[in-house]
Amino acid sequence: MTAYYIHLPQDFHDYEWEYEKKGWLLLMIDISGKSYFFTFYDPVRLEQTIKDNLSEYNYFFEENLVVIDKVNLKNIQNFIENMINTEK
Repeated sequence: MTAYYIHLPQDFHDYEWEYEKKGWLLLMIDISGKSYFFTFYDPVRLEQTIKDNLSEYNYFFEENLVVIDKVNLKNIQNFIENMINTEK
């Protein structure tokens, strides 16, 4: 039994390639009975987003930001499992 549940968009499995190409995804994840929102970025998309926000607002802020090589389910699960194992 996993200690977490990922609330994926309904169409995620049909369009996972599209989410990966987009390089960004906001997800709610239940971990040990608590819900958290994480924003996942790949490095290229994050750089673009930071530049855009700095240009428009003069700052960049994103709570619970996670940078992963590619935004896909395997990498998201790996992050969560590593985070859970680190806290034990």
